[in-house]
Amino acid sequence: QGIEQGIVQASRNYIIQFLQIRFGEVPSSIVEVINGINDSAMLQSLFTRAIAINSLAEFQQVLDEVLPGE
Repeated sequence: QGIEQGIVQASRNYIIQFLQIRFGEVPSSIVEVINGINDSAMLQSLFTRAIAINSLAEFQQVLDEVLPGE
């Protein structure tokens, strides 16, 4: 349980840091959604997709696809 939680938190941080380095300031709405994800496989998928996007708006679209209720 503790190890999984550590992996989830690290994955969240990696995604947010990557987006910050690539695009500058990340909107709090995106950060909140990322921090609300507890599935490590989903976070890994989001990180992979983050590498391929060209803007934060595009990443928001990815989040909307993956988490339609958010």
